[in-house]
Amino acid sequence: MSSLGTRHPNDEQLLHFADGEMTASETEEIRGHLKSCWQCRGELEGIEQTIGECVRYRKIVLDACLPSPPEPWFDIYPRLARIDEAEKRRRWMSRVSEPLVAALRTPSRWVPAAATLLLVTFAVQQFRHAPSVQAAELLRKAVAAAESKPRAPRRIQIRTRTGRLTRVVGSSATVGKKDAGADSMAGLEAQFRAAHYSWEDPLSAKAYSDWRDQLTDKRDEVTLEPDRCRLRTTTDSGELVEATLKLSLPDLRTVESTLQFRNREWVTISELPDAPGPDASNEAAGTAAALPPHSSKPDRPMELPATATPGEELAVWAALHRLGADLGDPIQVTRSRGEILVTGTGIAPGRQQAIREQLRTLPRVTVELASEPSGEDAGLGGGNSSRISVVPGTGHLQTEMEKQLGGRAAFEQFADRILDLTDAVMSRAHALRRLADRFPPDVEGQMTLRQRQVLDGLCREHAEALLRSVTEIEGGIRPVLGTSSGAAQRVETSGVWQDEAEQLFGAARHAETMLVALLGPSVDEAQSPELPAQVAASLARLRNRAESYDRLTIGP
Repeated sequence: MSSLGTRHPNDEQLLHFADGEMTASETEEIRGHLKSCWQCRGELEGIEQTIGECVRYRKIVLDACLPSPPEPWFDIYPRLARIDEAEKRRRWMSRVSEPLVAALRTPSRWVPAAATLLLVTFAVQQFRHAPSVQAAELLRKAVAAAESKPRAPRRIQIRTRTGRLTRVVGSSATVGKKDAGADSMAGLEAQFRAAHYSWEDPLSAKAYSDWRDQLTDKRDEVTLEPDRCRLRTTTDSGELVEATLKLSLPDLRTVESTLQFRNREWVTISELPDAPGPDASNEAAGTAAALPPHSSKPDRPMELPATATPGEELAVWAALHRLGADLGDPIQVTRSRGEILVTGTGIAPGRQQAIREQLRTLPRVTVELASEPSGEDAGLGGGNSSRISVVPGTGHLQTEMEKQLGGRAAFEQFADRILDLTDAVMSRAHALRRLADRFPPDVEGQMTLRQRQVLDGLCREHAEALLRSVTEIEGGIRPVLGTSSGAAQRVETSGVWQDEAEQLFGAARHAETMLVALLGPSVDEAQSPELPAQVAASLARLRNRAESYDRLTIGP
């Protein structure tokens, strides 16, 4: 072998080196080159890693899934010997065939390399199709497990953007009871049939498997979780472009399915629990709000009432609060018959994952989040729905503030800070009003003492944060305006925290409007000389409201 000082060894030489099939001098020469060449060291490590992955793949996947070979491999060496003899008889091609004959005489130099390359190619193809093989095997076992048991009737819920439908499958009844808005699903069955997806029993491994088997092209993804397995299939052919099936472990029972059609419509199918008896206790379900953030599930499932309780909804709000998702994320939480529905659009995928993980341990919570906001969802319920984005203005009051602050850049920085604090105030005021709307006095009366304590803690934390932001706004803007803080007048309260939350929100909205009028774009004539005093008075009223609200306690 020529010196490696002026060139790098090729893949074949590195493979011989890794297998220990070189002479001592060649081995020493490559070893010396590798000490000073990062590129070749990286390539050698890649070859060794590939071989290791092939061996591991054969041990984990092929030995477990592929059948035994029908017969042992034949011995290639006698055939190679016959080829050598045939080449010797071809005297007129002796010079041309000498390199080939030499190579055939030393099969130990090229057979391992060729076998390794073939094995690598085969392994790459198998790795590419491994998810499909695993998905097919899971579906086969799930179908077999379902067929081995008696087909008992069960209630399922089919939910779309426009409504929901409750059905009973597994019995002679083919259509179940319709909820409100189910009439808008008249074309849903036609969509299923056009996609060749079973409408008779859509929440089954067989329906999923039959649809998947008829696809000409498909991409599978299998995700294992502690107590369930998720199978996702996407395709570019047919009316149904994506389907997800969740199987419980270890019995492989289908518990939920999500379908997305080519027209971007989605359908979620979930299993409904059997309605509990009349002696079901609301108290048992209501304690969900008092559970610690990471408490483990009980060994036996808790019997839940037929309808979702306020305590269960409160547990969802408490979990969202731990992430701060009750402030800046456009999320809606509603009680819908037997479930708590958490919806939202315009939420980043990473944020969606964090929210789903936080809500995963709570009972009968359905999460429907999307990354792209739709027109019908825009501006609904999010913490940012009230946010007003302004650019610092150029009115005569702004000009005076620029002089005090030392220039335009300093004024813009000051205005940005005040408006950011105003956004924080409005986020807290929105959160308090939303809790008051979701838990009015009649609903609060259904909650336990522990649940009311949790609700009080949420409201108190929002109120304290709002008061801190208002105090910071006053402290920052008072020296610039040259005004004193408003008098600490006592606010008359009704004693009902829900009413006071609405009053506090109104005071926060008024203060926000005044600050925007002061700092935002405006016509000089529109800025009254009294505006600084009005801003100070509005902030004082908001502070007094916040202090009065903070003294309230949600009673037992």
